[in-house]
Parts: sequence; structure tokens; C-alpha cells
Amino acid sequence: MNNQQTPEKTVIDEVVESLIKRTELLEKEQLVKNEVLLAKEKETQALLASFDSKYSNIVIQAPKPDMSGVTAELFRSLTDIKETIEKWQKPLKKEYRITLFPEQLRSVEYVRAVLTRLILGFIGLVFLIFTYLLMNKYIQ
Repeated sequence: MNNQQTPEKTVIDEVVESLIKRTELLEKEQLVKNEVLLAKEKETQALLASFDSKYSNIVIQAPKPDMSGVTAELFRSLTDIKETIEKWQKPLKKEYRITLFPEQLRSVEYVRAVLTRLILGFIGLVFLIFTYLLMNKYIQ
């Protein structure tokens, strides 16, 4: 009976007690870590809020671009293109002309032949007109 009144600590009881102590220590450490994490989280949120407040009001204005160089280069290039186009051959113009003496043929024989045909053609035309006028009077 003596054994029943004063129970001896068994190995299992010691292990359980050590586990209970360890879990209590771990829980305390976990609480401390959670508090540290919450403090860090609050600090991070405060930094983010200050960052947002600092940089939300920033207005970035880019300087107006200097287009004078581009304009000058375009003007120079267009002038070069215009000069190049003016140097090209001009397109052929269609002209309808009646020439008795073409520029390529300036020989005496050609001029004599043309003038002879013109004079004979004019005389023939005058003859036909007079003939028509005379015949018209006799027909009526």
C-alpha cells in the first residue's frame, strides 16, 4: 500500500511534463514572434502609406521636345528632293502641229516639192470652186 499512497514518478510522467514545459515555452516564443511580426507589419504599412503619400502627389512634366533640328533636316531633305526632281527629264508634251517644213528635213528638194504641191493644190481648189459656181448656175 505504500506504493499506492506515494506514487512514484514514472518515465512517462517525466516525458509528459517535459513536453508540457516545452510546449509552454514554444507558445511563449510564438506569442513573442507574433508580436514582433505584427509590429513589423504595422511598420511596413506605415512605410507604404508614407511612400504612397509622398509619391502620389508627384507630377512629372516632360519638357517640350525641341523640333527645330527635325524641322531643319526635313526642310533640307525636301529641298534636295525638289532639286533632284528638277534635274530629271521633263515629261514629253503632246502637241499637235501642222508643219509644212519639218525641222529634220531642210533640204531644197523637199521645200520645192512641198511648195509645188501646195501651189498646185491651191490652183486646183480655186478651179473646183469656179467650176461649181458655173455649174450651179446652169443646173438651176
